[in-house]
Amino acid sequence: MPLRKSRTTPARILTAAADHVERVGLYRGDHSSKPGRVGDAAPCTVLHAWERGVRTARPRWSVRSEPWDIFHGVVACSLVLLSDHINGGPVSGVQWRQVRLTEDAYRRTLLWCWGYVPGRTTVEAAAMIRAAASPRASDVDHGISGWPTL
Repeated sequence: MPLRKSRTTPARILTAAADHVERVGLYRGDHSSKPGRVGDAAPCTVLHAWERGVRTARPRWSVRSEPWDIFHGVVACSLVLLSDHINGGPVSGVQWRQVRLTEDAYRRTLLWCWGYVPGRTTVEAAAMIRAAASPRASDVDHGISGWPTL
């Protein structure tokens, strides 16, 4: 059976994340979204917006095998793109090992902490996420060395 092209791309995940943060607003605090509000409507961190983007782009639960394998690679790729963009360049292994975190945890922490800079706005958050997605806006070129190309 030939591999079907997935409609899930890093750009789709990041665009959905930017749309979400634009809709609900940027939140600074100890939770991923403002306590006491429903998760879909509560102001959120960049990390939560990215997670919402992932949920928006995932394949249907009824689909098995290849689309899910591709999806997991695309999710990892979108996290790399966004965290590298926030970092101003590739995140070095030295960075996460110094603070004794896994690569995934360190990259998620970068997303969580981005909004804590005083004066950061919802507009800036959405623009930053869209900028991370923009080099890969077409469905043809999503390549990062070692990540799936769809």
